[in-house]
Amino acid sequence: MAVEDYLMPLLEEAEIAHHIPGRIRLRFNHSIVTKLPKLNGIEKEIQKLSNQIEAIKNIRPNLFAGSVVVQYDTDLLSPDFWQEVVAEKDVEQLKEKAKILFPGLQF
Repeated sequence: MAVEDYLMPLLEEAEIAHHIPGRIRLRFNHSIVTKLPKLNGIEKEIQKLSNQIEAIKNIRPNLFAGSVVVQYDTDLLSPDFWQEVVAEKDVEQLKEKAKILFPGLQF
């Protein structure tokens, strides 16, 4: 599976565990954590993807804990953006926000 196949389910299940401008920890609820064995190998794909996104400085997934820490450039990506992504319940709107983060992927 391609990394974009994992991103939408992850974004749909994300909750903000901790956030200071420039660094956010996203936690995923139990329903996604139970699917983690199916995400084997996704860590390297996410890291590769983060290297292609100017606004993202680093992505550090912790699949065991069901969370990911994202360091980002606040000049390129507003801290409010993360609130909007996590709060979004409309799948089509979420896809549009995902395209901002991952412009090269097809959703």
